Amino acid sequence: MNTLVGITLMLGLFVPAFAQAYTSVTIVISTATSANLEFIEHFKNELASNKSNYLNLKVINLQNSNTLVVAENSELVIALGVKALAASAKLKLTTPVLGVFIPMPVFNSLLVKSKRDLGNFSAIVLDQPFSRQFLLIKNILPESKKIGVLLGPTSSQYADLIKEEGEEAGLSIMEENVYLEADLIPKLNAALASSDALMAVPDTLIYSRETAQPILLTSYRQQKPIFGYSQSYVRAGAIAAVYSSSKQIAKQAAEIALIAQQSSNLLPPPQAPKYFSIMVNYQVARSLNLVLKSDEEIYQKVLAADTLKAE
Repeated sequence: MNTLVGITLMLGLFVPAFAQAYTSVTIVISTATSANLEFIEHFKNELASNKSNYLNLKVINLQNSNTLVVAENSELVIALGVKALAASAKLKLTTPVLGVFIPMPVFNSLLVKSKRDLGNFSAIVLDQPFSRQFLLIKNILPESKKIGVLLGPTSSQYADLIKEEGEEAGLSIMEENVYLEADLIPKLNAALASSDALMAVPDTLIYSRETAQPILLTSYRQQKPIFGYSQSYVRAGAIAAVYSSSKQIAKQAAEIALIAQQSSNLLPPPQAPKYFSIMVNYQVARSLNLVLKSDEEIYQKVLAADTLKAE
């Protein structure tokens, strides 16, 4: 079990079973974003490619409907995004709901607020395992010993886990806590000065569209690479990131849907993305005088180590 979801497992008091297998899947979205539309298309393709699949599929866009109506107890609901999951959490407690594109802290909050139980309420969270991110760091910076992290109001709950996973990877974590916007750059400078690189951990107070440029410029001035958590952050100037595409998440969600249908609707515990890719910014690497292998070579090494760790 991935340690990132361990916090959530302690919150679920009961794991209920269901009387009948569901016969259809309803995907709930709040807006027709490109990521949501890509997920739906790939999810359809995954179901269509499975010869043992007999699930009907429909999509509900909350923008076009004031109320969420599903055939409760005979459907699996897959909610894409926070708003969709919050609406779906209000369905009957016996209706299985799987969240997608959900940050772990948000899922934890909705689990408690909805008074639902693990087994009928789960998610494929956005958060990549910290161990996987450290594998990427060690493959790109094999001589690195100290990694800086900025933790804010949301991400501070992971401080111990990050240190634990870092130590297992042979890395010391140089933590700086940011609770005021005015402290961001001073804390960033401190973290960069005491480390070989910075690992970005999602937190809205720290990482946003407004702060991306000053954070990346500050790291560039200190000639320290930043490891991001999305493709967009790598395009903006981070050296690399582990990420999961809509297609990869859809594949994982389809696997869960098909397996859960055969298990009396019992959903697995909340889980990190199973399938992933990496993205490397070679222009940034050259500016830092780093000679890197191809992204495919790096990916294969991270994949092999990640698979071994999961076994």
